[in-house]
Amino acid sequence: MSIESYLHSLNTTLQTFAEQVQYFTGVALQSVVHFRTEFDTLTGDLQWQSPVEFTALQATLLKVLLVLLLGTGVLIAWSWSVYGQVITEKFVRPSTLKEIEELKLSVAKLKLPKEHSPRI
Repeated sequence: MSIESYLHSLNTTLQTFAEQVQYFTGVALQSVVHFRTEFDTLTGDLQWQSPVEFTALQATLLKVLLVLLLGTGVLIAWSWSVYGQVITEKFVRPSTLKEIEELKLSVAKLKLPKEHSPRI
C-alpha cells in the first residue's frame, strides 16, 4: 500500500466522519426546534419566548463548538485509556521513606525560611 493511497483513504474516512457528525448535529438541532414548536403548541396561549434566538451563523458556530467539545472529550478519554496507567504510576504512587528523607535533606541544604519549606 503506497503513501498516496493511504493518505487518500485517510482523507476519505475523515471526510465521511465529518459529514456524519455534521448530519448528526443537524438532526439534533432540528429535534430541538421540533421540540420547541411542540412545546409551544402544548402551552397554547402562554407563548413561552426563548431569550436566545439563533441566526444561521450562530447555529453553525454552535455546531462547530459542540463538535470540538465532543472531539476533545473523546481524545481525552482515549489518551487516558492509553496513558492513564503510566501517569498514575508516575505521579500518584506513594513515596517511600528513603525518598522522604532525601527530600528533607535537600530542603535542609537550601536553608529556606520556615514559611518556604515544604511540610513533609
